[in-house]
Amino acid sequence: MAQDDAAVKTALIIMYVIGVICLGITFFVLNKVNGKWFTKFSVGLAGIVLVMGIILINIINLN
Repeated sequence: MAQDDAAVKTALIIMYVIGVICLGITFFVLNKVNGKWFTKFSVGLAGIVLVMGIILINIINLN
């Protein structure tokens, strides 16, 4: 059971890191295309990353 918990935590952390990288790429592309860093799309992505971070912190702190 402990191995399963560790695997889930690892997967969530990897997904979070991938999300942050994608968010950074999105900001870079939006800056090149539109000349703006923030659009409704990028603010939505940032919100999702923040919610995912809160979920990760809660899951890690439960044990």
